[in-house]
Amino acid sequence: MTAGDEKREKRKAEGTGEVDEKAAGRVQLVEDLVAQVPGFEDAYECHVFNEHGVLAHLFFWDVVQDTVRSYLNEGDADGPDWRQVLAFLEEKTRGREPGAIEVIVTSFLYDLPYEGEPGYGIEAHLGPAMKERYLQLRPWCGVPPTGPGLTSEGAG
Repeated sequence: MTAGDEKREKRKAEGTGEVDEKAAGRVQLVEDLVAQVPGFEDAYECHVFNEHGVLAHLFFWDVVQDTVRSYLNEGDADGPDWRQVLAFLEEKTRGREPGAIEVIVTSFLYDLPYEGEPGYGIEAHLGPAMKERYLQLRPWCGVPPTGPGLTSEGAG
């Protein structure tokens, strides 16, 4: 979701109270992540300065990139640890906070690497709540390979 999409969504929901609750949930998710998972402070400060506030979906592009780099052992020594990011997001997914789930699904799970891309495999470490959402986005990922020489159990 782009900044323009967020603004259009806000205009559609104005007057319903929904916009305030969801927008606050998105911002709270980002602020909680930065407070609870070391390594995102600099990215957050740069984001807030450049965007004149928090645009959660945009910020989460950096979260995905830094998390995957950490998973690949290519991240900065002071950067976030992918395990902490996944644990934090799993907790938030189970909490079902308005706005937060939308960001986690749309701007984290959706942007995880596909098969063949560097970092593919991180999805195997998702907790149950995020795994359920991930499989809704990519149902083929939960299907074991089949075909000549393969069984539903894998290679045969």
